[in-house]
Amino acid sequence: MKKIAFLVADERMKKDIEHTLSLYTERAEASFLPATIVIIDFDHIVEQAQALIRQGARVIITNSGAHQMILQKITDAPILCLYSSTNDALFTLNLVKKYKKIHLLLNQHFIFNVDRCPKAIRDKLVIHPPYSIGLSHLELLKILHKIPVTADTVIVGCTMLPQISDIAMPIFPIRPNESTILSVYQYANELILSKQKDEKQLSLLSSILSHVEEGIILYDKDGRISHINKRACQFLNITETTQTIGPIFPLMDQEKPLHFKETILHRPPYTLVANSSPFTLDGDCHYILTIRDVTELQRLEKNVRYKLSKTGMNATHHFSDIRTTDTHMKDILNTATIMAGYDAPILIEGESGTGKELFAQSIHNASPRRNGPFVAVNCAALPPDLLESELFGYVSGAFTGARKEGKAGYFELAHGGTIFLDEINSMSLNIQSKLLRVLENKEIMRIGSDFVIPLDIRIISASNVDILHAVHSERFRRDLFFRLNTLTLTLPSLNDRKTDIVYLFSYFLQTLAGHACPIPADLKIVLEQHHWWGNIRELYSIALRYHIFGDSGEQAYQYLFDEPQTPAASLINKEELHIDMKQLHHEVDQLVIQNLLDQGYTKTNIASILNISRQSVFNKIKDR
Repeated sequence: MKKIAFLVADERMKKDIEHTLSLYTERAEASFLPATIVIIDFDHIVEQAQALIRQGARVIITNSGAHQMILQKITDAPILCLYSSTNDALFTLNLVKKYKKIHLLLNQHFIFNVDRCPKAIRDKLVIHPPYSIGLSHLELLKILHKIPVTADTVIVGCTMLPQISDIAMPIFPIRPNESTILSVYQYANELILSKQKDEKQLSLLSSILSHVEEGIILYDKDGRISHINKRACQFLNITETTQTIGPIFPLMDQEKPLHFKETILHRPPYTLVANSSPFTLDGDCHYILTIRDVTELQRLEKNVRYKLSKTGMNATHHFSDIRTTDTHMKDILNTATIMAGYDAPILIEGESGTGKELFAQSIHNASPRRNGPFVAVNCAALPPDLLESELFGYVSGAFTGARKEGKAGYFELAHGGTIFLDEINSMSLNIQSKLLRVLENKEIMRIGSDFVIPLDIRIISASNVDILHAVHSERFRRDLFFRLNTLTLTLPSLNDRKTDIVYLFSYFLQTLAGHACPIPADLKIVLEQHHWWGNIRELYSIALRYHIFGDSGEQAYQYLFDEPQTPAASLINKEELHIDMKQLHHEVDQLVIQNLLDQGYTKTNIASILNISRQSVFNKIKDR
């Protein structure tokens, strides 16, 4: 525990300081560190001070004689002195003015102006030569023994004299006054606070410099190094004890400061670029040298260009974004966190809306691949032929309508990162067989290509149905299943997480409103009894609806759960209702064709995808 320690001469001074500090700290507005007050053991004073520092003392305050003794031996903490002044001496001399003779025995550091003494007291004074604080107790006792002992004689001196004296003559110590005690105590607090701020700033600076990717060296105009971080030592193959810039740049002109821009340094295995810039500190010119690895700069440039050109291929969610109070869900989170540290494939099973992609992104961001791309593919959103070209890519001329420069598939884009295959259960058997080869060989071949591309990816797949049932019904390859589910996560539905229903509803409301929102007790009951077939997505929709419309006072809260069309259902005349299915199919075909055209596919390619003739494509476009 941090504290301030007083080392004092006797019990009376200890009580005086305790009383003074208690009154001061009660009335002061600022907070102060606690004080511990210990009586000096003069034979072991240095050991006492060292013990107090080990016990948490940040500053030691003591009398002038002890101050000098400790100061010579201890450098671990500031040692402050309770100096006594002429006023303190006059106060003590006034107490003993009834004696006929007063011997004044002071150490060499005590400042006393005898001219300020009243003549009545000055006439009684016998001022002894100041003694050195280096005197031992025995030597100091010899001085005391030379003073004649009489009934009307008294000794006035430093606080330690009564502690060591063995003579019968009364000794009155000169004690520091309250103002001195309080000013030194307050200064000690300010000193500790200032030191804490300096240490915090220094620690922060050291931490920053040790964690940056650049090598950093700080040095003055004479080339003397004041700081060098570990990265610079690694780049330049030097130690942190290197004292001058000379060994790093042997050709440095000692008469001119080392100041340059974009200088290339060859330090195998590194090729480095160095920049040196001047700055002023306390009126003196200093320099900061930054060193970066050219290979790392090239990698960063490539990564930035990749991110600018491939927007959306990154994971934005982390495990901290997954909110739950459910014990089983917390266990799943812990399991997923463990899985994130390994490169094995993961199969995530769960109903729609249970957070499968949220888990996939969180696993990626907690994995060693967090700095690589995260590519999410919904396998059910694309027709099989289109999905194949999107996954594996194609070369120029692979098929009619293909881009001239070819196209990288999702697997290539995920190189160095993670690919998330959502609704993998909808993938055709043909693509499943190709995916199996990717898993086994860690390589792909673009459509129309005759060479393979090595891959470094992790596959996370997800299914919203029981994929094992699809395996048994031969709609999903057995060998691929066992490749994908090396690690398996099964996410529970919201109906199986009863404790999360109200908790998540409240969280969504707070997010939407920007502040905590009370939930009526009857609404909590309705929420807990509702069957959440849409899981978290449905819960969020209900929370949004409640945020918009508020509490209507209806205990059943049907306005939150009813379909919007329900109130108008009675207005429909079912006898007059007629749906032209042929026309509807025709319009759907037209929409699909237009969408594929917008994506760059040719009419021939569209005819192949929809399994219709090229003329039919023309006819459907013409009818629009």
